[in-house]
This record gives sequence, C-alpha cells and structure tokens, in this order.
Amino acid sequence: MLLCLATTVKSDEQGVFFEVEENRFLFAENTIWNGKVDSLMSCSQMCGRQDDCKGANVWTDHGTCKLLSKEQARKPRQLLKREGCIYFEKVASFEKSQTPGATQSSAVPSCQTLLNQSPPFSSGVYWINPNGGSQANAFKAYCDMETHGGGWTLVWSYTFTMYNSFKASANAIIPRPNWSVRPEVDVPISTTPPRNETDYNAMNFSLWKQLGRQVLIKTNINNWLVCHQGTGSLVDWQEGSVSCQIVKRVADKCTGTPAPTMFTPSPSHGYGPMFYSTRYFDSTYYYFDGYTGNHWPAHDPCGQDRENNLKNVADPHGNIFIR
Repeated sequence: MLLCLATTVKSDEQGVFFEVEENRFLFAENTIWNGKVDSLMSCSQMCGRQDDCKGANVWTDHGTCKLLSKEQARKPRQLLKREGCIYFEKVASFEKSQTPGATQSSAVPSCQTLLNQSPPFSSGVYWINPNGGSQANAFKAYCDMETHGGGWTLVWSYTFTMYNSFKASANAIIPRPNWSVRPEVDVPISTTPPRNETDYNAMNFSLWKQLGRQVLIKTNINNWLVCHQGTGSLVDWQEGSVSCQIVKRVADKCTGTPAPTMFTPSPSHGYGPMFYSTRYFDSTYYYFDGYTGNHWPAHDPCGQDRENNLKNVADPHGNIFIR
C-alpha cells in the first residue's frame, strides 16, 4: 500500500514529501548512513536534511535506518518484499509558507501525494509534476480527494457524440487520449489536462503511468469502478485480468451484477479500450469507442454490451482518474 509522509526538515522554512511503501525494501550495497533511529519520522528527517539522500530503508522491528543516495534509489515497483520493512523515497520539497500544489514551484508528483495531510486537502485544481525534475514541467490538474479514499488525479473527461441515440454507430466518446488505436478512429485527440469533470480533455497518455496503477471510472450514466491491475493494465496498455469493484451504483438496472474482470486495450477492431468479463461484446461494461463510423461506446451496468445505461441525463459525461 502506497502512503505519503510529509516532514519538516532542513530548516524551519522548508518541508519534504516522501512516498512510503510498507513491507518493501531496496537492496543497496552502499549507504550514505546506517544506524539506529527511534521512529520512521526520525529517519525521514535525517534524509530530508541531506541533499544527496533520495530515500531510505527502515526496519521497524529493530529501529534501523539506511539512507540511500540518488544513484541507489529506484522506483517502488522494483522493490523487494520483506515484512517489517518500510521503504520511502523523496518526491518533492516545498516552502512551508506555500501550500503544496498551490503554485508551480510547490508542485507535487500527483494528487495522491496530498493525502494524509493536516488539514486535509479538498477536491480541486493543484499543480503536479509527474515526471519529477524541474518544476518548469509542472502543470495544473484536478484532484478528487473524496471518492474512495481520495488522492485521484483526473486524466480524462469525455462526453458522447450522440448520447440520445446511444447505440448508433455514429456515437462515440469525445475527445480521446493520444493512446494507440486504429487510424480510422476519428474523434479529436486531446493532450490538455482537464481542470474539472466536464472540461472535456485528456492528459498526455504517456504520463498516466507516472501517477499510479489504480484506475477510477466515474460517469453519470453507469456505475463507478475502481480497478487494480492484474495481468492487464490500462496505464500500461496491456491486456489481461483486472480486479475491479463497484464503488457507486449509478444505474438503475442489474443492481446485483458484479464488476468486470478483464481489460483489453485493443479489441478485434481496435477503436478503443474495453473493460469486460469473459468475451468481447457479450460481457462489456465499458467500451471507449472513438470511431463514429462503426460500433458504439458501451456503458452497460449489466455487462451485456447493451443499451442499459441511464437515459435522459443532463450533461452526460465520464471521467478517468489515476492513483
């Protein structure tokens, strides 16, 4: 489970954010410092005071802290498992006089970084910098700090070309992200981060994986899903299994239907990604069809690839968030 730790270090005027992963450690032959500490916070403060410290391993059972250099620290997905160990990595620093994410100079890596702060952050637009490095690369993005634990970064807001004739072949989602699909897909592409849930735009798809691996699908015509990657992954554009749960039932049909279990970035025709259960087109919950010449963008709470979505909804739309 990925957490966030904020600590005041270096001086009374500066703070540092760390991403924390429990029961993980990074193997490193050489360390900046290795010794005893009385808490995780003490270890993080030591790391924060040293510019050449990028992260640390903490063994909570015997209070050992190992500080790691920028060259040794790696991304959390490359860590090894070990019970009782905590790995944390420095991800951002900010001036205490500035609210994290309030300005370009105080940009944070993602909306998830704003979790567990006091006072809590509310949903809204914040500066983020998923790629790290220079804050000149930071940009504004919308953070949902309420749904299913909060910390979600909005990467795509879309609507439909023909909502009132939902199953018409000319109906499609609009706009679409710049992901890889067949060349005949004809809805406009967006690479502009959306600022709210009806600002119909999409963040550059290459940045999605920098924000996390959990996917939240929200829409006002179908049930909301939270999906964890398995062998399949939307952000990695990989077909396979996913672990999804319905976090809010919006539709008035099939209230006992479970969530989808599979993801594919490219069904047989390749007009957009799909969440389904067993086979294409007869168990589809979400199909993000971006082609106005064939098929239609299924949003089916029954998982039947039919027109079971809510009808007569004002401002029909959908959103993808990443955490």
